[in-house]
Amino acid sequence: MLTVKKLMTRYLSGESFDYRFVLSLLGPVIFDQFFLVAFNFINTAMISSSGEAAISAVNMVGSINVFLIQIFVAVGLGGTVLIAQYFGRKEYQMLGKVVNGTVFGAILVATSLALLFLLGHNLILNLLFGDAEKAVMDNARLYMVGVLISYPFEATVEGVNGSLRGIGRTKNSLQLSLVMNLLNLLFNFVFIIYFKMGVLGLVVSLNLSRWLASAFAGVTLFRHRDLFSLKWSSMKQPDFRMIKRVVTVCIPFAAESFFFNGGKIIMQMMIVSLGTQVIATNAIASSWVQLSEIVPTALGTALVPIVGQCIGRKNIKDARKITKSFVSLGILAYVIGEIILFLSFNKGIALFHPSDVIKPRIFELYLIFAVGHLLVWCISFTLPSALRAAGDAKFTTMVSLITMWGIRVGIGYLVGIVFGYGLPGIYFVWVCEWAVRGTIFLLRFRGKRWYVHRLI
Repeated sequence: MLTVKKLMTRYLSGESFDYRFVLSLLGPVIFDQFFLVAFNFINTAMISSSGEAAISAVNMVGSINVFLIQIFVAVGLGGTVLIAQYFGRKEYQMLGKVVNGTVFGAILVATSLALLFLLGHNLILNLLFGDAEKAVMDNARLYMVGVLISYPFEATVEGVNGSLRGIGRTKNSLQLSLVMNLLNLLFNFVFIIYFKMGVLGLVVSLNLSRWLASAFAGVTLFRHRDLFSLKWSSMKQPDFRMIKRVVTVCIPFAAESFFFNGGKIIMQMMIVSLGTQVIATNAIASSWVQLSEIVPTALGTALVPIVGQCIGRKNIKDARKITKSFVSLGILAYVIGEIILFLSFNKGIALFHPSDVIKPRIFELYLIFAVGHLLVWCISFTLPSALRAAGDAKFTTMVSLITMWGIRVGIGYLVGIVFGYGLPGIYFVWVCEWAVRGTIFLLRFRGKRWYVHRLI
């Protein structure tokens, strides 16, 4: 009979690493993702106490926020890939230079986005969500300005996190994320629950937590400077040559995020046209289904440095093996997660104070996504992390954009709006899009072209 140790050795060990290394990398990432989703869940529940207009506004701006944040998060991911491959080749003298390019690159991109969207936030909100009620729009304007102000500070955290993950220091990136999210949760209790400041309280809490977390990120980077062969004097000014290199690597990631999340905003526009009650239904359902995505999402994040280091060592066998194991683990995690969410649905959803009218609709949306999670989510989202880590990001970007805009947006609009199937129809099309995209990635992974690229 196989013991746990033998099972882990069989599926999580390779020629160039063992299961202890994988678990030491994966464990903190899972906790990081857990706290991130849990805090978002709690924050959504807290702001829901301020009414449907508040939660609808936060959800609307949230789609724009994800759209923009993923662009400078992509810079951090580009840094992770480069650092992982240099680390795998033992070219340690290059790590400090990549850290400079990653951190300053993320800050410059985030600051540029913040300034651009601050100048045009009224125009953007009216263009995208002009059909929303006045109370929703007023809250949305306030929340969007507050979110944009926090960007340079959040980018600092993301740049440092990306660098730490590249050398496998996920425990330290977890500590950094925990500090930021715990502060955010604490301030939310103070400003939203105690002082009852609503969306304004959410804005104050968000900025205070990001400002303090960025300072802690600087301290964390300083404490680990020896691991990166990093001289503190080299961080006093941006290395534009390395920023250009990091940004070049991250362009496919950023382009995918830009257009992929742009498609999500188009979907949000469709949902807004269905009314405030439907917006609130979507916001609550989205928060609920994200709980089961914690472990599978963490697996995708942890897969990048592991595969990146395997590619740096030119060990394709290990890269394939760990990718297959992580996809299988993701499916197992969904089986367990969906059972827990199904059994706890009524008590969990009660935290959002939904009306009796929308509660059955939330459950319907949850069931649609639960089926998609179990069948196709992991090959659509976890698997492509391996392709990107090997330098195949252009392919994953192209596939994601085509399926997103052709199926999720195009067919989603027809099914949900034109044919009148509403939010359930839109969610069903989302799952179909996952299936098509995942099938293409699976076929790519079975071939050889995904690992022939050279990034360093």
